[in-house]
Amino acid sequence: MPKSTLLAGLAASLMALAPAHAGNAGDGKAMLTAQAGLAAELIDRTLAKEGAANIIVSPASLAAALGLASLGASDQGKAAIAKSLGFGGEVKGPETVLDAMRGENPAAADAPLATAVAIVFDDRLVLVPDALAMLAGHRIKPSIEDLDGPTSVEHINGWVKDATRGAIPTILDAPPGGGFISLGALSFKARWKTSFDRESPASPFQRPDGSTVSVPMMHLAGDGQKFRSDAKFSAVDLAYTGESYSMVVVAARSGKGVGGADLKALASWLQGEKFEPAKGEIFLPRFSLNDGRDLMPVLNAMGVAPEKAKHAGFPGFTRENIRLSHVLQKTMIRVDENGTEAAAATAVITERSIDPKLIRVVADARFAFALRNTRTGLLLAAGLIGDPLLAGE
Repeated sequence: MPKSTLLAGLAASLMALAPAHAGNAGDGKAMLTAQAGLAAELIDRTLAKEGAANIIVSPASLAAALGLASLGASDQGKAAIAKSLGFGGEVKGPETVLDAMRGENPAAADAPLATAVAIVFDDRLVLVPDALAMLAGHRIKPSIEDLDGPTSVEHINGWVKDATRGAIPTILDAPPGGGFISLGALSFKARWKTSFDRESPASPFQRPDGSTVSVPMMHLAGDGQKFRSDAKFSAVDLAYTGESYSMVVVAARSGKGVGGADLKALASWLQGEKFEPAKGEIFLPRFSLNDGRDLMPVLNAMGVAPEKAKHAGFPGFTRENIRLSHVLQKTMIRVDENGTEAAAATAVITERSIDPKLIRVVADARFAFALRNTRTGLLLAAGLIGDPLLAGE
């Protein structure tokens, strides 16, 4: 896995998000609050563990894959998963992400967002009698195959490639084995509502270690954006065409930029709260990153899999002793003058046993971003960029 640190929440499904999935404003707000909290926690913990310049993970695809797994979890397991995903005591919270990611109709080829979820059981796993009916009630049709065989890698990687529209060709290097694998994936591509200037003069960018590098800076000025600022940070909420998606970019006014520890305090910023139309000027580097890792160690530290819990397991699927073993995630994002392309896939693997004055947002040191669906509250991408020239994989 690459040593990079842009944490991005991305959700993808071969299905378009229908308007009915937007839910009411309260549902979207609750989901976005949970997703922003999850993004901040994942970024901060992964930065502390890896110490890299950039990291990208996908809260939406992670929550969908774990939400699908939690359908079969014990009551204690459901509670642990919900809490670790930012839903507190709302045990049904992960199911709302699963519902939003599942979609209803095949996405058009030019739809900004496509999302997908899937679950595959090992053909030797003995399922409880009502497992398939329970999944059918959630409009999930599982696959059953030999998860120890090499064809499982080909089939699952093929699903991921299709679900991400080719952006992420593989998620597995070896057969997952064991009990089951649940998957959440997404693909996003949209143009800015207002494009940046094509001329991009180079400007110094300060890396987290204090060194500087010259990077091409995109520029946008005018009164068509929404801003938020205080003594420490300035931010802009950049809309995409269609108005259902936007990206918040948060830059520090001084110092080494935005740190992982800052993100919890910036949670409401990443959710797009308290932004107001204003005259502003934005300087943002182009960036492109491919990333991936096993999130299981970080999630264990967050309490997602209480291994010592007496009633842990997945009794809604099987009476066999099954536990979470890996949570693999791969992500990509590309941002330029015209817009954004992003994708993510998560595989959960189990085994037996603002002010009216001019506001300047200058991302010339490590900055935070959050790409979100403003209707559903799904956080498609959120992260930190400390070296725009570091592309990852």
